[in-house]
Amino acid sequence: MRFFPALAVAAILATPASLAAQKLTPGTWTGSISPPDNNAMDATFDVRVAGDTTKITLQAGGRAIEATNISVQKDRLLFTFSTGPNTIQCTLLLRDDKSYTGDCLDSNGAKGVILMRPPKS
Repeated sequence: MRFFPALAVAAILATPASLAAQKLTPGTWTGSISPPDNNAMDATFDVRVAGDTTKITLQAGGRAIEATNISVQKDRLLFTFSTGPNTIQCTLLLRDDKSYTGDCLDSNGAKGVILMRPPKS
């Protein structure tokens, strides 16, 4: 029965490290947004972190849009944003260079791609 308390203590001690690994680096990320059937546009992503809350403002083509439903997971970044009547859901995967890239699907099923590179240290 002593195994269970030791396992519980180990899990509690490991939790802060795993939570810290699930945060984005605050600052201006750079990259691109490739809307469906359009050319890639240079983009910036203003990432702000306060406690457990992450906020992202996407800026491209002269527009600034706030991301919502942001979830930073171990190996992926999930968020949504709206452009007029369309809601776009993004699933970006973490790459070895700490950037994220992946697909964004709009409410009609059209696919775009986003690339986010972290701020330079």
